[in-house]
Amino acid sequence: MCKMMTTGLVGLAPRRKRAGFTQASFAEALGITRSLLAAWEARDGLWPSARWLPAMADLLGCSIDDLYEVPEEVEA
Repeated sequence: MCKMMTTGLVGLAPRRKRAGFTQASFAEALGITRSLLAAWEARDGLWPSARWLPAMADLLGCSIDDLYEVPEEVEA
């Protein structure tokens, strides 16, 4: 099966939701604004610096690599 190529943190929003975080609660846990998190999740050209990745992965209980992959249970 051929998967469409995606870029960015495609796994962030699904993993955040699965972990029970709202955008607001996840942003607060990271110490950023909800609007900044929303922009990162929209993948519209605004990307977090690498310094945020370990904290995001830790909060979500996943690896940094997982943030770049859509969880299997979300894939069509």
